[in-house]
Amino acid sequence: MPLHWFILFAVIVLGLQALLFKVRALSRLGYSRTFTKHRLFAQDQVEMTETIRNDKLLPLPWVRLESMLPSSLHFGNQTNLAINTGELLQNHRSLFTLKSYTQIVRRHQITCTRRGIYRLNSATMTAGDLFGMFDAVRTLPLDLELIVYPEIVPLHQIPFSNKSWIGDMTVRRWILEDPFWKSGVRSYQPGDPLKTVHWKATARTNQLQVHQLDFTADRKIMILLNFETTKGMWSKVTHPEMIEQAISYAASIANTTIPQGIETGFACNGTMKTLVKGQPVVIPPAAGTHHLTDVFENMAKLELELSASFRTFMEIWEDAAGTDFIILTAIPLTDMEPLLSRIRMRGNGIEIVELKRTNHSAHEVEEDTIYA
Repeated sequence: MPLHWFILFAVIVLGLQALLFKVRALSRLGYSRTFTKHRLFAQDQVEMTETIRNDKLLPLPWVRLESMLPSSLHFGNQTNLAINTGELLQNHRSLFTLKSYTQIVRRHQITCTRRGIYRLNSATMTAGDLFGMFDAVRTLPLDLELIVYPEIVPLHQIPFSNKSWIGDMTVRRWILEDPFWKSGVRSYQPGDPLKTVHWKATARTNQLQVHQLDFTADRKIMILLNFETTKGMWSKVTHPEMIEQAISYAASIANTTIPQGIETGFACNGTMKTLVKGQPVVIPPAAGTHHLTDVFENMAKLELELSASFRTFMEIWEDAAGTDFIILTAIPLTDMEPLLSRIRMRGNGIEIVELKRTNHSAHEVEEDTIYA
């Protein structure tokens, strides 16, 4: 065969195969991504499973999969995975060869290092012919959401000024008897007042009996978080690592008190995307597992931005009754002592937890909600 005919034949064959791959490469090519769980705490691990399927006779010499993911999702060691990490996002690139009617499943171990709401909306798939003459590109819609709650730390790591204060708070509802709520009869014990004696039961048993009083559950706890990290701060949080630490402390306190049946609420002078400008975050005290989950989810949504000054924010709690307050703050509240004294005079306990500056840089923790 003359050389020119051979060249022409080769060009035609290459063109036809390139056209075939351009038209058919992405047809019946599927991709899915799933997580073993969609709600977890910061520093916890989750497994992400990727499945790519070639449901046709045509084999694919190469398929490239790319996606943008939050940088705070740390991937374990994985072969055939290139990661370019930036401050907020990381680009993932994987390269596959898919034979006819072949499925590849890959599992990634991911550590979620930062609280937030992470929406993973899309991935890009590119496939082409053997010689790289043509390729086809498709954007794959994904509807995935990871909700990462604040990290839970042991209570002894929280710098309470009175180390026994939180312990006293958690048992207070179990040691304050309600004289108006009688739940039964028990034997007399030294120290029981005579007015609690149950005379009919005493006559019936020939032993001194007293009314068994149930316990009061009226006391509530509000965890208040000051988003101000410097005096005169008016918008973005200037030391986000301190507020992230404070959110973790608040979640840890709620994780202790709410399971013990103590009605606990959370409020801060930060904001969320769903709130109007200037509206603080307020979750009223309640108890139960659903309430605790609601507190965690709202903490995950917090934006590191002020909604109001802490002085203005505290004024709404001046007339609160039957509530004890835990205030987490990075700056001293000496100028607010008259207001705090008035709150204490109403019988409300106040515990102030002063946050300590860490060695992390201020830009290390960015806004917690990232869209990919």
